[in-house]
Amino acid sequence: MNCATCGGLVTSSQRFCEDCGATLTDGPERSDDDGAAAAYTGAPGAPARVMHGTLPGSPVILGADEVIWKQYRVARLRTKERGEGTLYVTDSRVVFYARAKGRGTQRASMLVQQTKLEDITGLAAYVSRRISFGLIFLTFVCALGLIVSVQAQSAAGIVIWIILTAGCAAALMAGAAVRGGVGVVIHSRATEASPISFGNFRAQHGLIGSILRPFLAIFGASTAFDVLEGFPGQDSRQVIEELGALILDLQTRGSLAAEHWSVDAGGEQARTRDSI
Repeated sequence: MNCATCGGLVTSSQRFCEDCGATLTDGPERSDDDGAAAAYTGAPGAPARVMHGTLPGSPVILGADEVIWKQYRVARLRTKERGEGTLYVTDSRVVFYARAKGRGTQRASMLVQQTKLEDITGLAAYVSRRISFGLIFLTFVCALGLIVSVQAQSAAGIVIWIILTAGCAAALMAGAAVRGGVGVVIHSRATEASPISFGNFRAQHGLIGSILRPFLAIFGASTAFDVLEGFPGQDSRQVIEELGALILDLQTRGSLAAEHWSVDAGGEQARTRDSI
């Protein structure tokens, strides 16, 4: 059978899709416009087992009468199919969910960070996009070394420089020179450490780590932890622009701000050009 969300191959014994993390159901299903579903399963005559609605594209279960106001695709790996991080804002909490597709024998991975809306005391966010000239320069040096080895007719040197040049060229074609980052820290009075934190706010890489990371990303399998320090997602700039105002309105005005954010406070998120 196939996952209804991403079309990935799944088995009847699985509860969640290993590719996208969506909840799998085997009974009659009732879907809402925002992608959350409530399914009822059970044998005839037995008490029905209720599977509550979930945050769209994730296995995270919604609370009773919890309303989704916004969701942002804020971080990703080289491609969003390999891994993606989504920030959800509801009327009661903020949730960051990341998932990464496994490779080879490594299975898919997921992680969740969340905090209560009423406990949020502040936030910091950034997004950047740039080109890494270090890898471009390294490719040029390897190509120059290959030319020198050919002129010197050094067979061993030619083989070594061909391998290095090919590796650098493959990294460039895979987009390793395209650099960028996105980070969000949401401060909460409930804990000393930030309950939601991703991007370079979490950790800084040394020189060796910065050089090796593009190659490890190409040849190695990624996990949900790599999404935390991934590339900007399609809605990362939108987070910079409106997340602070959204949280402030929810804390001070509650459902009265629903019309301003195009949200149906009765439980159904309205579709706008900013909705996903």
